[in-house]
Amino acid sequence: MNIGITGYGKMGKDIFSFFFDNLKNAGFTVLVRSGAEEYTAAVVKTLDKQLRRKKLTQEEYEAKRSAFRFTCDAAELAGCDAVIETISENLEAKNSLFRDIADIVSGNCLLMTNTSSLNIEKVFEGVPDTQRCMGMHFFYPVKLAEFVELNLLADTSEDALKIAESLITGCGRRYICFSGDYHVYLNQILSAMVSHGICLCDYFHTSVPALSASLEKMYTVAGVFDILDSVGLGLMAENQTNFRLERNKQLLGYGCEKMQLWRSQGCPDSPRSFHGFISSQEQKTAENCDNAPLYMAAYILSETAFALDEAGIDSDVLLEAVSSTLGTADTLPEMYRKYGAENLISALDHLYEKTGFASYKYNTDLFEKYYS
Repeated sequence: MNIGITGYGKMGKDIFSFFFDNLKNAGFTVLVRSGAEEYTAAVVKTLDKQLRRKKLTQEEYEAKRSAFRFTCDAAELAGCDAVIETISENLEAKNSLFRDIADIVSGNCLLMTNTSSLNIEKVFEGVPDTQRCMGMHFFYPVKLAEFVELNLLADTSEDALKIAESLITGCGRRYICFSGDYHVYLNQILSAMVSHGICLCDYFHTSVPALSASLEKMYTVAGVFDILDSVGLGLMAENQTNFRLERNKQLLGYGCEKMQLWRSQGCPDSPRSFHGFISSQEQKTAENCDNAPLYMAAYILSETAFALDEAGIDSDVLLEAVSSTLGTADTLPEMYRKYGAENLISALDHLYEKTGFASYKYNTDLFEKYYS
């Protein structure tokens, strides 16, 4: 299979490496604005190192060296069987790119966007043969994320889906399919969790460092504000306004407002900047936020219960995908048993009374149905 990748920023580079390292019989054409020779040299340098360290045989090395090319000419995508777009989160730019690519590749070539938040239908608006179009969203870093989101259009074909699935499973990863308002749902709940963390800081009258310390044992690797630091304030703030689930829009808007305030106060948009900024702005306060894990769990469980009931996805798969994506130490049913229905409902009642956010409404029947 010949795979095209458009863009070679942080995500494009990670996605290229993911497929290049794991798919043995694939060729790659990477479309870049400039620097094709430099990027080629960097990949060859890595292959040379792997050969010296005997991580590749000479035969494997030669096959790898001939399996990729970087180009600034979109016409070289003509022979691709699939193209994955990884450029910045700009709807007009993505749509324009796909319209151009559609004129170059065959009508059977899969067209996939890695958008993390934009309306998938609008990304492919005006692109012919949309039965071959879908979203293929990777989380960063790609090599560590267990699940890939496949975001389907109403007319995405079964054949196209099977090819996309084989690309993911062929690299040892799992996929989960979403449609409609549930497009990029794992990223929706991840972003809403960050906004909920911001809301809890105000609810408990505490600082980001203090809340982070209280929530630390809930997560296996990265906590709520570690995600904000890793992704970067700029992208997180922009993503908040793109998601489509109505019930979370107030909460996401609240988080976005706070992020914009931090930006106005001097926090850089770039990744790995938030922790340094917030530690210079807020000291770890002494206010008691020992109940923060309960309040965090209450939101995660309530939101996921609605998704389990509405998204039309196997409940076991979605439960595992949510837990894996959020990085929770406990599974969601374990979380439910740990805190108990009465305490969880009480927390949601307090949050709703304080904010009026629809995110804090709940359905006790769904709790029983999916977590008991």
